[in-house]
Amino acid sequence: DPAAQDPQRAPTHRGEPRSPHTAPLATLADSSVCPEPAPTSGPGVSCEMGSELETAMETLINVFHAHSGKEGDKYKLSKKELKELLQTELSGFLDAQKDADAVDKVMKELDENGDGEVDFQEYVVLVAALTVACNNFFWENS
Repeated sequence: DPAAQDPQRAPTHRGEPRSPHTAPLATLADSSVCPEPAPTSGPGVSCEMGSELETAMETLINVFHAHSGKEGDKYKLSKKELKELLQTELSGFLDAQKDADAVDKVMKELDENGDGEVDFQEYVVLVAALTVACNNFFWENS
């Protein structure tokens, strides 16, 4: 088995083989970098994450779970849940679109597997893309 001989190609926790491009991230995610949750922790509950970046990660998780699961799978956002998240958490982004179909377009771009819902990984892609765009804007205008 080639995956057994090359830890970089070993399957991820979801069973997909790791690509050479994602191996370092997958290694971090599978390591003890992520703190063990306290028995009472979970979406909407704060667990003592210390640094500014750890707090931001916790916020990403909590915001996703505050909006997911109202219409079905608790680990995914329906189109309605995504719209609610965008309206409450990213209203500046949504207002800047000036497009009545903005949510439909975002949903279509994010829903990589075509299931009509946005999972956590697809949601993080949106947040990361917006973060890069904001960084570029501030860099270019500084």
